[in-house]
Amino acid sequence: MSDHSAPRPGARSAPAVLASMPWIVVLLGVGLLAVLLVFALLSFRGPEHPAAPEPAPPMYLPRMPSVTSSATPPADTPLVAVDATPSRTASATPSPRASTRRPAATPTTRAPAAGSGRVSADYQATSSDRDSFSARLTVRNTTGGAREWQVELLFTGNVKSIRASSDSGLSVRTQGSGWFVLSGTRPLSAGESAVVSMTFGRTGTGDRPGQCTVNGADCTIG
Repeated sequence: MSDHSAPRPGARSAPAVLASMPWIVVLLGVGLLAVLLVFALLSFRGPEHPAAPEPAPPMYLPRMPSVTSSATPPADTPLVAVDATPSRTASATPSPRASTRRPAATPTTRAPAAGSGRVSADYQATSSDRDSFSARLTVRNTTGGAREWQVELLFTGNVKSIRASSDSGLSVRTQGSGWFVLSGTRPLSAGESAVVSMTFGRTGTGDRPGQCTVNGADCTIG
């Protein structure tokens, strides 16, 4: 009996063929790796979304004037003209402010009118020697009521000191070199006078002040 399992002469098995041609195995492996790489790239790549378009810049349209406005007013609307220069013609209708009257001042606070009297002062030098001189100051109230009084005497720098006295009450203070302020300790009644006797210490000459005022008004210097 013959054995049919014996190999045919000249026939080659598959392992033998593969062993004789190794490059076939390499090509198959490279192809398989390429297929796997392409599949992996397609799996991990997400769907592409188109980029959102940028918003268009805003557009500003010019504002149109209101349709209801008109350059020419209606015929029944009165026209008012404003003049920059003040008019001398009196207004037909006085304003509320112009028609409001101020309350009259009471007699105790009203300033003396012209010709109704005032507080005056007369300065007169009476004697003089080498280091001092004497003078008399007469203050008169010719107003219709009691008045306070204050006299300021301003000499040059050669007058250094003052001694003063008065029967009606007197206060004396200095504001600086040669500047003396004399005031009554009580108001002068209407028509009353106050006489102040003064003695000044000095170096040099001169017995008249450069300035004399009573309640802000000029004195009479004799």
